[in-house]
Amino acid sequence: MIRLLSEEVVKQIAAGEVIERPFSVLKELLENCIDAGAERIEIDLEEGGRTLVRVSDDGKGMTSKDLDLVFSNHATSKLAAVEDLQAIVSLGFRGEALASIGAVSRARILSRAQGTKDAHEIRSSGDLARKVIPAPGPQGTLVEVKDLFYNLPARRRFLKTPQAERQRCLEVFTKQALAHVEVAFHLHGKREIRLQGGESLKQRVGRLFGQDVEGLCLPVLYERAGLRISGLLVDPDGARRDRSQEHLFLNGRPIKNRSLSHAIFDAYRSYLMSGRYPVTFLFMQMDPARVDVNVHPTKAEVRFHDESLVYSALRQAVLLSLTGRKSRFAGHLEGREAVSEAVPLPATGFPELPKGLFGDAQEIGGSFGRLPGRSPAPPMRRALPREDRASSAKNPFVGASRFLVLKDLYILLETNDGFAVVDQHALHERVIYEKLVKDHREGKHELQKLLIPVILELPAPDKELLLDKREELATAGLVISDFGGLSIQIEAYPAVLRRPKLSSLVSAVLRDLREGLKTAKVCDVHERFHSAACRSAVMAGDRLSEEEIAELLQQAAKLEHPDNCPHGRPTVLNYTTAQLERFFKRKV
Repeated sequence: MIRLLSEEVVKQIAAGEVIERPFSVLKELLENCIDAGAERIEIDLEEGGRTLVRVSDDGKGMTSKDLDLVFSNHATSKLAAVEDLQAIVSLGFRGEALASIGAVSRARILSRAQGTKDAHEIRSSGDLARKVIPAPGPQGTLVEVKDLFYNLPARRRFLKTPQAERQRCLEVFTKQALAHVEVAFHLHGKREIRLQGGESLKQRVGRLFGQDVEGLCLPVLYERAGLRISGLLVDPDGARRDRSQEHLFLNGRPIKNRSLSHAIFDAYRSYLMSGRYPVTFLFMQMDPARVDVNVHPTKAEVRFHDESLVYSALRQAVLLSLTGRKSRFAGHLEGREAVSEAVPLPATGFPELPKGLFGDAQEIGGSFGRLPGRSPAPPMRRALPREDRASSAKNPFVGASRFLVLKDLYILLETNDGFAVVDQHALHERVIYEKLVKDHREGKHELQKLLIPVILELPAPDKELLLDKREELATAGLVISDFGGLSIQIEAYPAVLRRPKLSSLVSAVLRDLREGLKTAKVCDVHERFHSAACRSAVMAGDRLSEEEIAELLQQAAKLEHPDNCPHGRPTVLNYTTAQLERFFKRKV
């Protein structure tokens, strides 16, 4: 039997399309503030917006007649006729946001219109809106949204933790603050953010993301066929391991578009290491009639009349900026072509192997015998005591006797029944990881305390996330504290880490934490150990001394899981004497 849905059900279904979580409420309210011509916006969040989102502005405000319609569906001051949909210039236009918010929360709106003396107030609880009443208030509008989804228990159960909800709200706040540098923003709370109106884009980037990011910014300015692209790119040296800081705007509106994201990445491609993604703050301006923003209730997706033109122009704008960056450094390279990139070998007193044998192998601790035309070399250094070799079936490093280094990356070991090739980075990563896990399991961490703490500037959401997790991080051996502004200070790290690059370590920790927030999973401290081990292990090209290699192999002989690094890559490849004999046709 087909029946008409009740108005209450219709409103709640519509609200579910517009209001997903607290960040959706904040987004809609901030857009209304901007459209109202606000010069200053104040924001309060409680429990990440779950219990309260409060936004106030000094814009043109609303009259009592406006307030009487404010919680009605499809009531808006931004559109008057069908023709207006062909060229939308405001951020909001659908007339659904406040009606949707009122349908799923306890809401209050207080407003005084520009040029009037009296303010008025209206309240709504679910689908029931009260009458407009006089109330004291300044020019502008204040909206309070309490107990989101209180009347929809099923939706409320899907809200994430207060911390996760606040992080999403901070992302919305950041995008609107970037898009409207002429407006002053004040986000209240224990870690408040104050932004002055009238800043340049570069200044605002510095306030939100830190001076390090600001210092890496490259200007962008490009025009083609009525499309203007401006803003800032961050030098490839500041690339990240995720796409979370790719900011793209169209006519002042934050947008998402996979095609344009690909255009940006394609322009950066030859400048980025594998697994790195650009940081951008790019603004496109074009005739509103050439783009459709009425694609989805959230208004984040757009459709262009000529997407190929926009793709090409955006890619070219990014390329030109990056090419300009390259030319700035060209002068520093003059006269360096003749400088050899080879690093001298340490003075070990052992002869170098002929390049025809193992390429540019570095010999450490001896050779595999007497080489033609050379004086005899001392025997290779033994890596491990002979009495440990009985357990070699469990651990391929037990019983390894002599070693040789190739390319400052691979270690060749003579084993009981042949030889093995070891990836020094992967093996060292496994050694560090198991040490971190063991110390954590036993509740003891030998910390390397810093005489002078390392200060790092971070985007506001990242700083807040780290400080919220500092007790958990301390249990993993990473001790941090607030340094004011956008900065944290690192006071100590696990002593087992080998000269870690702390900025990279913190970036990896943040990536794991953000992933935990997105998936609502409990962040496993072992994942942090993965990141820590990877970033502090010896790298390809790191030249190890004879003693360092011997120590690494001795540590490897004690590993529980020696065959793979924490990420699953093999640490060692084993070749038996029988395999060699078959290869050289000594045996069939």
